[in-house]
Amino acid sequence: MDLVVEEPNSVIDIRKNRIRSNLLLHLYQSGDTSINKMARLFHASIPSATGIVNELIREGWIIETGTGPARAGRPPVLYGLNAKKYLTLIMDINRHDTQLVIFDLHNQLILKRKVDIRLDDSSTFLDQLFAASDDFLKSNNINVSKLWGIGVSMPGLINSSQGINLTYLNLTPPGVPLVSHLKKHFKLPVCLFNDTKATTIGEHRFGFAREKSQVLTINIDWGVGLGIIINGEVFNGASGFAGELGHIQVKPDGLLCHCGKIGCLDTITSAIALIRRAKEGINSGKATILSQIVNNNLDLLDTSHIIEAVHAGDEFSIDLLSTVGTELGKGLATAVHLFNPEVIIVGGLLAEAGPFISNPIEQAINKYCLSDFKNSLSIHVSKLGAKARLLGTQAHLFEHLIAKEFS
Repeated sequence: MDLVVEEPNSVIDIRKNRIRSNLLLHLYQSGDTSINKMARLFHASIPSATGIVNELIREGWIIETGTGPARAGRPPVLYGLNAKKYLTLIMDINRHDTQLVIFDLHNQLILKRKVDIRLDDSSTFLDQLFAASDDFLKSNNINVSKLWGIGVSMPGLINSSQGINLTYLNLTPPGVPLVSHLKKHFKLPVCLFNDTKATTIGEHRFGFAREKSQVLTINIDWGVGLGIIINGEVFNGASGFAGELGHIQVKPDGLLCHCGKIGCLDTITSAIALIRRAKEGINSGKATILSQIVNNNLDLLDTSHIIEAVHAGDEFSIDLLSTVGTELGKGLATAVHLFNPEVIIVGGLLAEAGPFISNPIEQAINKYCLSDFKNSLSIHVSKLGAKARLLGTQAHLFEHLIAKEFS
């Protein structure tokens, strides 16, 4: 068998590309820095670091951004990412609507449009998505050549490495991965990501979970998802499905879940479940201002109306959220025993209720967790809100594309 001897230059190129990609990731995550600091971070000589920086400047990745504080002598020149090198398109898809967002490489939101396209397991959904996206780009004079790639976050059992969503298999023709279908239309790299994991990355990079190593994020949306960070890394599981807290059984004699199982946590704690129980209460004659808020048209009732009623002091709505929070806290107590986190971050649609949802969650955890697990545990409502998912999708896309660019 013939042995292939790697050329010395290829080894040098591999190391240089690794430094280039790590440097750009560092600038993306931590901001501007000097050549001296780059050299220390990546164990390179100052001449080598200077050469790499000059190459990246010529290629349009890096620009001078000013000077830093000087300990002695001349202040160091600072370098940062060129925000205008590329734009990215983020598609935030859920069962209620779809958001289309353009970011630059500094995570600045350039453009945003919410479109009335609800996730449906049929091929017509992608036809609508393509039409809306093409119009969004065209109406804002954004040429596809200016886009670096597309990040897609959506609910479901998503295997990112294969580019498939097993919960919504009918979006594409049989045997065609969702990512392949998107790439074919846009002629761009595409990253597909579960919405809860996107939220978790957003919180870890930019929110309360920053610099934390053991974190749980609870995404209370149209379903209930759990994001898990272990030793500073998102835990995906063998196929990328880890964290489906909403599908643990809590009521064996409960309602049928959309997944086909009976009594899942989703059936009593999701936004859909909250709206259903609110309608049931109103129809049974419960005293509440919800009917007034929606002008007696219960078909219009949404989570935003329930949260509005909660902040107005509506007892019925407060009790609804308290029940949801308590049941979520019970489920989270199991996760706390399994993962021993240092922080839990509450996000999603219902997080807008603030302490009306976080307090009952915390009380249930205090009740159902062993005391030693609670000593170093804090619970926060997300300060990023829905932006965590957008930023997380953007960060995941950036990291994927940088690795691909300098592979």
